[in-house]
Amino acid sequence: MLSKNKQIITWIIFLLIYPTIFVISSLSFPVSFLTEFSFYLYIILGMVVSFFPINIRGTTIFMISAVAMAMFMSYGIFAEMILSSISILVVMIKIGITKQDLFRVPINLLIFQIVSITSGLFYFAIDPFVPTAFNLRFNLLSLTLYLLFSLFMNRILIYMLEKFWYKIPRTKLFDFELSFSILSIFYATPIAVMLNYLRDNYTFAGILIASLPLVTLSIVFKFYFISKSQNNLLLRINRLAMELTGEYSQQQIIEKYLKSWSEIFSAQTISYYETTKDLQLVKLYEYQKATNSLELIEPTYLLCPSVIEESWLSNKVVCYNSSKEWKLDFEMNYTVESVLVLPLRRGKKIVGFIMMTDSKRNAYKNTDLLPLMTVLHNYFNIALENAYNFEKLQVNSHTDHLTGLTNLRAFESELNQFHTEHVNERFSIIIIDLDHFKNVNDTYGHQAGNELLKQVSILLSTFVYQEERLARYGGEEFIFFLPRKTTSETLALAEEIRGKIEETEFNTHNYLSNRELVQVNMTASIGIASYPDECESIKDLITLADRAMYIGSKQKGRNRVASLYEGESKNLKSNI
Repeated sequence: MLSKNKQIITWIIFLLIYPTIFVISSLSFPVSFLTEFSFYLYIILGMVVSFFPINIRGTTIFMISAVAMAMFMSYGIFAEMILSSISILVVMIKIGITKQDLFRVPINLLIFQIVSITSGLFYFAIDPFVPTAFNLRFNLLSLTLYLLFSLFMNRILIYMLEKFWYKIPRTKLFDFELSFSILSIFYATPIAVMLNYLRDNYTFAGILIASLPLVTLSIVFKFYFISKSQNNLLLRINRLAMELTGEYSQQQIIEKYLKSWSEIFSAQTISYYETTKDLQLVKLYEYQKATNSLELIEPTYLLCPSVIEESWLSNKVVCYNSSKEWKLDFEMNYTVESVLVLPLRRGKKIVGFIMMTDSKRNAYKNTDLLPLMTVLHNYFNIALENAYNFEKLQVNSHTDHLTGLTNLRAFESELNQFHTEHVNERFSIIIIDLDHFKNVNDTYGHQAGNELLKQVSILLSTFVYQEERLARYGGEEFIFFLPRKTTSETLALAEEIRGKIEETEFNTHNYLSNRELVQVNMTASIGIASYPDECESIKDLITLADRAMYIGSKQKGRNRVASLYEGESKNLKSNI
């Protein structure tokens, strides 16, 4: 996509150069052919052939070479220029060029005009020196060289345009398009000679007869490449589907899907939305093809675009191919013509949407492509749901179901991982046990005890920062992991926690008597241990903190903080 300034410059250059070359050519070359009926038959034939453009790996080509060569053989350079200009306009109309891409019209007209003139002059320059073969009115070898020159000149101009004007990275001079065009010489030259010969001998009837194999060949090639393109799409879809189903992270699946989509199908912008429990819409990702960038967006509630609302209400794919068909009620930095909305489902419930937009009209009109898009999207849905279930299972296996805190198994795994990555770092453990918690369960019921455990876990979570971890140790016990803390810092934090628990009035209900609201005051016995100050192995750390809590706190009256450095607990280090 060219910038606005470059588009304006393109039009100015075109308006200055194109009419000038056209007028000079009309004065320099004979124009008597304008009264020839065969000339207009060539024009019609060129338009018919141009009506079957072929898309090869994203590049549009059309099989005009044979007609252009026949026109050149019959009427010269200027006639061939007229044919090429009309044919390129037909192709542009056929592929549905948009307002944003109108600048491509003058660029292509100029390229074809330059190629026509230079190729014609090249033919006249070499023809006297090229040996003849066969008894024909035209030198067959000269015509072949003429066609080769025009193909290479066209490719060189396009290469320079892409590299220096469009600034497309990794532009190639020799590509599949050029290879296919060179192979076209083997049909273009014979058909051009046949067209010219039949025209000379049978006038317009001869042109009609010769046009049949050319038009047939154009149609066959078009459908062949459509079939080949669809097979390639199926292979790429299958490959991507296997990659998606092999992932177990929702984020990685979403990122891979959004980036890969525009490489397979047409989309300038791809947006990923999720629905919330209260049926609000949140936009989380946006992929821009122009910059090949995927942006993770800060979740914000949005007004639901009308096209997404339509998909939401109908529970179906929504597709529009022209801005006249739908209402644009969301911001884009370009004029959106085509839009495709695909709902995301988890079971029978819609949980989000993928919205593709493109500035080209009819980007999703191809009836053969839409089923392929749906197939790929179904794979994405399956992969995303599998990853969701896997992540949910992972969370459940590492999370205490009551408090939502990390469970002991996950806590020990994180502790070991930290020690493996930071062998020489000090760290501490705090174990907290709620005093006389059995009395709470006996007095108010176990449900009240559960409510209090949830409240305590929320209170303790306010003391967790950065790399620190909090987990439920079991029953009414909790455990802290504190990296890079000295024993004195750990003691200070433990004392602060103990004081906060003691001063807090917790609310619950008496489930054993009319569910009345009651206030409960609790205290906690706390033990701490530090590595490497108090032990030589992290395997002993939790055990030391646990014994410090029981021996140093529970057995000495509860509601206090204890470590192995207090009293007789120092001797425990050598006994463990």
